[in-house]
Amino acid sequence: NERLENYQMRHFTKVLLNPPGLGTRCMAGTPLQNLPCENETLGWETPAVSSIANNILQSPEWHPLNPSPSCQCSTNKKLTMLPICPIGAGGLPPMQRKEATGDILLDLTDRNITDYLVKTYPSLIRQSLKSKYWVNEQRYGGLSVGGQLPILEVSPKQIQDTLSQLMKMLNVTGGPYTKLSLQEIGPFLRYMESEYNVKVWYNNKGWHAMVAFMNVANNAILRAHLPRNVDPMQYGITAINHPLNLTKEQLSEVTVLKTSVDAVTAICVIFAMSFIPASFVLYLIQERVTKAKHLQFVSGVSPLVYWLANFFWDMMNYSLSTAMVVGIFVVFDKKCYTSPTNLPALVLLLFLYGWSVTPMMYPMSYIFNIPSTAYVSLSCINLFIGINSSALTFILELFENNRALLEFNEWLKKGLLVFPHFCLGRGLIDMAMNQAVTDVYAHFGEDRAMDPFKWDFVGKNLVFMAIEGCVYFLFTILIQYRFFLDHWLSDFRGPPPKDEDEDVAVERERIYNGGNKSDILQIRDLCKTYSGKTRQAVDRICVGVPAGECFGLLGVNGAGKTTTFKMLTGDTDVSSGEATVAGYSILSDMLDVHQNMGYCPQFDAIDDLLTGREHLYLYARLRGVPESDISRVADWGIQKLGLSEYAGRCAGTYSGGNKRKLSTAIAMIGCPALVLLDEPTTGMDPHSRRFLWTAIMSVIQDGRAVVLTSHSMEECEALCTRLAIMVNGTFKCLGTIQHLKYKFGDGYVVTMKVKAAKAGVSPELGPAESFMESSFPGCVQREKHYNTLQYEIASSSLARIFQLVVANKDKLNIEDYSVSQTTLDQVFVNFAKQQAGEDEDVLQPRAVNARNEKQNVPTKRKVSPIKIKTRRQNKT
Repeated sequence: NERLENYQMRHFTKVLLNPPGLGTRCMAGTPLQNLPCENETLGWETPAVSSIANNILQSPEWHPLNPSPSCQCSTNKKLTMLPICPIGAGGLPPMQRKEATGDILLDLTDRNITDYLVKTYPSLIRQSLKSKYWVNEQRYGGLSVGGQLPILEVSPKQIQDTLSQLMKMLNVTGGPYTKLSLQEIGPFLRYMESEYNVKVWYNNKGWHAMVAFMNVANNAILRAHLPRNVDPMQYGITAINHPLNLTKEQLSEVTVLKTSVDAVTAICVIFAMSFIPASFVLYLIQERVTKAKHLQFVSGVSPLVYWLANFFWDMMNYSLSTAMVVGIFVVFDKKCYTSPTNLPALVLLLFLYGWSVTPMMYPMSYIFNIPSTAYVSLSCINLFIGINSSALTFILELFENNRALLEFNEWLKKGLLVFPHFCLGRGLIDMAMNQAVTDVYAHFGEDRAMDPFKWDFVGKNLVFMAIEGCVYFLFTILIQYRFFLDHWLSDFRGPPPKDEDEDVAVERERIYNGGNKSDILQIRDLCKTYSGKTRQAVDRICVGVPAGECFGLLGVNGAGKTTTFKMLTGDTDVSSGEATVAGYSILSDMLDVHQNMGYCPQFDAIDDLLTGREHLYLYARLRGVPESDISRVADWGIQKLGLSEYAGRCAGTYSGGNKRKLSTAIAMIGCPALVLLDEPTTGMDPHSRRFLWTAIMSVIQDGRAVVLTSHSMEECEALCTRLAIMVNGTFKCLGTIQHLKYKFGDGYVVTMKVKAAKAGVSPELGPAESFMESSFPGCVQREKHYNTLQYEIASSSLARIFQLVVANKDKLNIEDYSVSQTTLDQVFVNFAKQQAGEDEDVLQPRAVNARNEKQNVPTKRKVSPIKIKTRRQNKT
């Protein structure tokens, strides 16, 4: 108010400030239904100011003509986008109050309005940049009352003389009305020189500002002229304004400016969400590499259940991350994502991203073997796809005048929908852009909010991610079932291998004829050929293992033992042939085969973070053991394998021997009809090894079949009722240990202990040595000690050996002696020499020639040696 002394101006100001206040929003009856009155008008208050600014403005150097410090604009040496204003520029903050209409009203009475507006404008812009509000939203306009229009310095007489001279120059004489009008110029000018006016200040950046504040002034004038007995709450003028719409270029510019920060936010979300799904494959890779995953399949878990369980668990973990992201958006009130319209779309976008990208990561678990490498690689791939695809399409949209680029961008966006990363990132950017456009229209009173679930908006992204989740999960299942591999099996029964041992041939014929009903395991012409290899890893082996038998597989590394186990357990495909377990085929009934099979792999398939007891609980449940019996079954496994002391410790802290015990205990859980043990005692000390032998013997005595591989001849002699020696994927011999020793052994071992002829004299070994060399030409002395000699004799009549030794016993001072067969080690070494490398020719089997030389010896002959010793021999 510039005229406080004038009653009319004071009355006008009072009407303006009293209810219903500015405009018609708070009139009786709520004429504006969409904009009801907020609260009561608050009292006047002055914002706090720093003591420094207060001290500066108390200086007498500031007066009405120079009310506050000046601002510094750009100079030739320094360019600034905004004036640099010192502390105190614009003066002390004016009093202000919040109106019932929600507007903030400032009282600039007795202030230099122009000085205040100009010098506070830079700080207002800086605040708006921080709060992301337009300057227009904080200062649209105002009113000043009592202002006086400028008075003309020209007198009416001068104007009349000037017009008269002009009429003479133009030869215009004029009539009486013209002369009368010239005489009225003076009174008219005096009427225009009003001392009390209402001035409207408005920001021309606000499309409604001029009309809105003119309407405020008109309402105040109307109410100021109402009679005293009339309620001003009942009278008002409502103005409706339709400003010009923004052009396409203006709207695009505003949209890009407002969505630039939100686009960065979307990229940050993509960045964070790229690491979460990549972490889901870490444990999957570890389980596949350690064979823990395969062991679960052998224990009865179907592949579909395995992947569903992993998927639901991963989605639970992912949901926690999604909830945190949504919570952060809500806390910081990001309207483009948390408005009532956009929040459901945001939640669905994030959820379906996890739904689709999680199974997309699963096939990668078949490619990588090192979890850390997989995590880094997949995270980088996710980041590359998500950020680049979203940013590229966003940037291409800025080239609005290039039709070719716009068409290419449309096709590109359609093609990139196959990636969940793009669906998420592009969906977030589109939501931000839509909110920016909505806000722009909201400034002009128009509601242009678009439903985010529309197909051309975020709807297509949601649908594609929902479909991709199902497709990627189905693709993972098909890979697990080896759907994309060649499953062709050859039914052709080729001729048996050349020079096949007669015992192996008899077993093959028995299997061809149907075998025995007691056979738990029957293998019929089982073959495995790896791609790129010139030799079969397993070549038409045939064998049947009845209940209550322990069948041993001997062979050097690469002979085909572990490959045979892999085919029996379903870890690798069968090239040709067939095998049945308890009557179920490994080709068509693998789930039933697993129900009747226990498996101890060559390398421990255990989880380092689970205790031994937890392992047994887990596999007991997988085996279908009733819940009430699980604790008892786990305790049985712990006691059976001697793990009581370590049952409560994490398996990762176990020694190698205890890990093998735990693996064997897992194989025995559920009493399967067939137990496959691949080198079960590797890394065990002698005491632990014999303890495990006892446990395996109890399984055999229970009437179950056991098939084991081992490099320990002692172990085979202690456990196996029959065994086969495998060379180059085929059985070279098959039978009981005694039978193989007799059939393929190189002779006998004679050990003699010589006593001294007289007390106090060293035993004389020379006569005994001469006797052995003359009686058994070609014998080889293996050991010679103080009073002991040991010789290896080539094949000879056992009766002749005893006859000669007994006849010369006294003569040679032989105190005692023993005759034993060649050890199983030597038989194995003879066959192991035939093992060929990938590019080597297979050697002619010496053992077969030995068989031909001995074929007249009855195979069922039993020998009862005086003493049988087992000894490892190193023969070069």
